[in-house]
Amino acid sequence: METTFHRNLRIILDFYQAKPETVSRYAGLDRGYIQKFFDRPTSSPRTETVAKLAKALFVPQSVLLEEDEDKLVEHLRSSKPDLVPVADDPSAPIVANVSTRDFRPANVNLPARQDMPNDIPVRGTAAGSHLRGAFQFTSDVIDYVRRPPALAGARDIYALFVEGTSMEPQYFPGDLIYIHPHKPPRYGDAIVIQAAVSEAEMEATIGIYTKKTEKFVTIIKRNPANSEVQINRDTIISMHRVLTTNELFGV
Repeated sequence: METTFHRNLRIILDFYQAKPETVSRYAGLDRGYIQKFFDRPTSSPRTETVAKLAKALFVPQSVLLEEDEDKLVEHLRSSKPDLVPVADDPSAPIVANVSTRDFRPANVNLPARQDMPNDIPVRGTAAGSHLRGAFQFTSDVIDYVRRPPALAGARDIYALFVEGTSMEPQYFPGDLIYIHPHKPPRYGDAIVIQAAVSEAEMEATIGIYTKKTEKFVTIIKRNPANSEVQINRDTIISMHRVLTTNELFGV
C-alpha cells in the first residue's frame, strides 16, 4: 500500500495535469525521479527532496504531507496558481529532450522565446562516454541556439550537445549544455575538457571535476556511478565549466 506522500503527490500531479518528468526536472532531480518513486510505494523521500518537490509544485511542504485527502483537495482548489503551458523547446536546457509540456506561474516575467537572441554558437558534441573515439569538437559553428536571460552580455559562451550515456541521469544523449570559458572550474563542477588527439584534431568530454595532479586531471562519470577517467594534462587545451540552470536563468 502506498504512503500518504505517494498519494498526495499523485493527486497534486493530476490536479495540475503536470507530467512527472517535468516536475522532476523543475525540482532539480533526475527527470525519472518521481516515476521511480511511484514504483517504490513504501519508500519515503528525504527532507530536502520534499522541499524541492513542494517548490516545483507551488505548494507548501505541509500540503505534500497532509493526512486528510479532503483537506488536500480543498487547499488545491482554493490556492491553485495561474499556470500557463510552455511548449517544449529543444534549445532550452531546462526542458532539453523532455517530450512533455512544461508549465510555469503566469506571473513570472520570463522573456518570450523570440526575444532571446539566437546567437550562442554550438561547437559540436561533448562525450558522455569515454574520451576517445565517441565524438568530436570543432572550432566551426554547426548551429546557433537561444541566449538564456542571465547570459545577456556574457562573452564567448558556447554550447555543445551531449553524446553517449555515461553522464546519465545528470545529462542524457542530445541534451544541450552551455559552457562559460571565463568561469574557473571548481571541484565538484560539471566541466568540459578539450584535449588534443593530433595536431589537427580536438575532442571534448564532459564529467565531474574531482582531482588535479601534476600529470593528470581526473573526472568522474555518472554511469556507471563514480567511474573515473584520467586525462593527461599535456593533452588538455582547455577546461571549461558547464553552467547550471540557475546560472542560465538567474535564479
